[in-house]
Amino acid sequence: MASNLPAPYLVADHVGLELVNTLGAPYGEELDWLINGQELLSWMVAVELLTVGDAERLAGDLTESDLETAAGELRSLRAEMQENVPEASPEFMQRLNDLLASGRGRYEIETSAEGQRNMRFQPLLETANDLVVRVAVEIAELFCLNTPERMRECGSPTCTYWFHDNTRNNRRRWCSMAVCGNRAKVKAHRARQ
Repeated sequence: MASNLPAPYLVADHVGLELVNTLGAPYGEELDWLINGQELLSWMVAVELLTVGDAERLAGDLTESDLETAAGELRSLRAEMQENVPEASPEFMQRLNDLLASGRGRYEIETSAEGQRNMRFQPLLETANDLVVRVAVEIAELFCLNTPERMRECGSPTCTYWFHDNTRNNRRRWCSMAVCGNRAKVKAHRARQ
């Protein structure tokens, strides 16, 4: 999918938390990767919620208005999530439950190359609401399978990004050691000079 924006800055280490990071300024100026329906599809491909083929099919099957509605719904969900990270309120959990209840899909059996069979749920991706539900599933998983102390905002005073700390000692401080962590090291070094 062609995007008019730079690639999303994916540092959250969990797709559900990446939604909060769709609004930020990792390249200097503030960018919104959910600004419209086309960018929504591009972001969903980047975070591997859609294949390129699925995104192209949906771009052809859905109207621009449908895609704009989905992008608007996810911008609204993002704003609510920003208020509910790392501890989700009962109201936010109910919002997620309502979205999950509107989801559609089917179960299918996959057989691996080794002959191992697994059953998995395959969400339907046919409507604008299906896109919103696909993201809501990831958010629900984030809050159900992870502890709040593992979700952190970057330690840089100028960064707004969140990440899921999957380090063994649970001491990660920066969304990216290469960017925010390095800036902090440089600043500390200059202060010592």
